[in-house]
Amino acid sequence: MKSRIVKTWILAAVVASPFIGMLGCAEEVSHTETNKPGWFGGHKHEETTVYRNPDGSTSVEHEKQTVRP
Repeated sequence: MKSRIVKTWILAAVVASPFIGMLGCAEEVSHTETNKPGWFGGHKHEETTVYRNPDGSTSVEHEKQTVRP
């Protein structure tokens, strides 16, 4: 009985192994940050990050923050 369970787990691991490699993390390609003074005090902060996904596509993350006095 135990050998049958072990064989089932080994078979499941072999079948799932190609899919586990596809679940990799995105790689950061570029990152830029800018800080600019605001018109009426404070400042503006912007960040842009470009990622390369495991499937070859790219995605862009853009954050904008304004700090007022």
